[in-house]
Amino acid sequence: MRTRSLLLPGPAALAALVLTVRLGMSPLKNFDLFFHLAGGQFVLKNGFTRIDPFSVTGTAGWVPHEWGFGVLCVALVRWLGAAGPALLVAGLVALNLMLLWTVLERSASGRRGLLAVATLAALLIVYAPTWPQERPYHLGHLLFTLAVLAIQSWRAGNDRSLWVFPLLGAVWANVHGSWLLGPALLGATAVGQALDEGTPEARRRALRAIGFSVAAFLMAGLGPDGLNIYLYPLHHSLLPSTQTIVEWRPLNLDLASSWAYLALGGAACFAVGQARVRKVAILLPAFVLGLAAIKVQRHAPFAAVLLALALLEHVALSRDIAVAADAPVGAWRRFWARFDALTAGWSDKAGGALWPTLALAGLVLIHAQNPMPFEQGVKRSVIPIPVFEALRKHPPGKVLNPFVIGGPISFFAGADYKVFIDSRNDPFPMSVHEDYDKLVWGEPGWEDALTRYDPDYLLWDIENPGNILLDNLKVLGGWREEARDGNYVLWIRERATATGHP
Repeated sequence: MRTRSLLLPGPAALAALVLTVRLGMSPLKNFDLFFHLAGGQFVLKNGFTRIDPFSVTGTAGWVPHEWGFGVLCVALVRWLGAAGPALLVAGLVALNLMLLWTVLERSASGRRGLLAVATLAALLIVYAPTWPQERPYHLGHLLFTLAVLAIQSWRAGNDRSLWVFPLLGAVWANVHGSWLLGPALLGATAVGQALDEGTPEARRRALRAIGFSVAAFLMAGLGPDGLNIYLYPLHHSLLPSTQTIVEWRPLNLDLASSWAYLALGGAACFAVGQARVRKVAILLPAFVLGLAAIKVQRHAPFAAVLLALALLEHVALSRDIAVAADAPVGAWRRFWARFDALTAGWSDKAGGALWPTLALAGLVLIHAQNPMPFEQGVKRSVIPIPVFEALRKHPPGKVLNPFVIGGPISFFAGADYKVFIDSRNDPFPMSVHEDYDKLVWGEPGWEDALTRYDPDYLLWDIENPGNILLDNLKVLGGWREEARDGNYVLWIRERATATGHP
């Protein structure tokens, strides 16, 4: 049995240490975090409701399927101050990274050499755009990795690992919308495993795994959304407004993460093509999710994990066949083998999880003793807190606002200040999205949209295209500027006061 040093960090531990410190010390800056905080506060105070509490335009109904993340962030803010959500993200990212390294080791038949390190590096590049964002998909990424670990254990013959999936289904559906990937991954892998082995026993095991896949799916309905959660992923993905969100668009080739994803896919295709034995158990889910990620780049981190596993698993199969055949080795392969052995030796000796754990524990201890006031932990160049403070000085009313800033308004000003729209997206019917576009771009009908909503306040972005509406309202009249901070202004509606004789 190999013994690993607790003090010597391996590749994953080094990366996890850097990310823990960097992410754990970052100010809060993602707009979506604040509608999760607002939702978490509302749930803790009032319980669950299908009626949107933050707007009068969200008539399609509120489905708080990620309420668990919001409640967790609220609890951490109360304990650790503003650092709470950042430390949560740091812990989730670091833990996911360490578990991914274990997943890669299993697929590579225990060898953590150069190829495994390069594959991990490619995965990190794919994941990198998600790290600065305090959003619930970090929980989705971690739970997906746990599902992969459980499936690897099942493929190795441990049927007890299937009991993880009903629990995963119940938890996952209440923290992130990617929960459907768990049951789908288990079901696809079970079908592939039965095709790979082709024995009656393999088919019995596959049927049992499919049964647990169905159980995981059904357990998702135990949350506050009830049966609505089953159709929500499909409903959300088909909304026309969803197609306008950046992360729901096709793979963006301007990003390094997209090229890293394609490189992983290309390497996996090459390895599978070279292998004499091909494993449908990994190829089936990797193929389906791999194509889905090209259509919707949001899925790329999940699909990249499966592509990495397909690559390493088929390289390991080819290596075993080559060793058995005693294939001749050239100079380049000897050179590669030498460095590969050095890398594998370092990785095998290294434990190193102690260091990111200590770093996270240290940061938690510091902030538990001296919680940072929330406003001080927010990136002020992104979140216009003085504007929200100015809004709170006025009576509650309807706010006309850009898409991204709706969540921060609900959190900092309160639910009594009803936003026109926010980045939850699905509570708002298509007519609201159409009116929003008219207001933003000054399209014909923008005045009618303004009249229909009849806002009391305007909290708006001054940069293009935000200046279009501001210029139009200056011409229209009836507004005055109350506050300004960074790229945002707060305008107050000057309504005519009714007068009459007694």
